[in-house]
Amino acid sequence: TQGDNQYRASGQALEFKQLNIHAWEAFEKGQDIHMQAAPSQAELLYKEFKEKLKSQTKVSIMEKYGNAASEEEIPRELLLGQSEREVEYDHAGRIIKGQ
Repeated sequence: TQGDNQYRASGQALEFKQLNIHAWEAFEKGQDIHMQAAPSQAELLYKEFKEKLKSQTKVSIMEKYGNAASEEEIPRELLLGQSEREVEYDHAGRIIKGQ
């Protein structure tokens, strides 16, 4: 049997551990936060941090890869995965015939 250790890496125990680590790191960086003195404040700051991180991640992904759900028209060749263009290359990868 695994005992109580199986619960340490799952569910609320893991969330609580991450909340404590965030509170410690925020306190070290000068935030006036203490997990035991004001647990609600610590949890609120942690939730705000996670939301901000999530939105920053979303923005960086959108900047890097674009928005697939946008209204831009996709070229028909890309939708079908084919085109009528024929290009011939040499052994070095230079175009011989075609475009």
